[in-house]
Amino acid sequence: MTLAQHLAALDLLRARAFPEEGYHLAELAVGAPSEEQAEAEREALALVLAGRWGPPALVGLSSMLARHGEGEAIPRPWDLLCTSVPDIQLWRVGDRWVALGLARWDEAGLRIVACHTEVDPP
Repeated sequence: MTLAQHLAALDLLRARAFPEEGYHLAELAVGAPSEEQAEAEREALALVLAGRWGPPALVGLSSMLARHGEGEAIPRPWDLLCTSVPDIQLWRVGDRWVALGLARWDEAGLRIVACHTEVDPP
């Protein structure tokens, strides 16, 4: 996907009504040939989004993952993110959140993951 396609996909995600769970989670890019390539794509997208919404908060999810592992109930989509993404770039846009991360869910390689939610981070 190109940067324009990533932006279009994210804009469509943000335009959709939320299901009952209050979030949308999507893969914007699948199987980047290298970690450097995937990181560069995420950073390019984050730079454009920073132009729209300001700089993102850089949030490590390891403490959330540890709390989840200790049995704390982490609400969706944050439980899904913390078990698959080590860190996110996070924006507060109005009363909603937009997060970007890099996930490795299987041997297909890294994926740029976007989350749009009305659920506040725990």
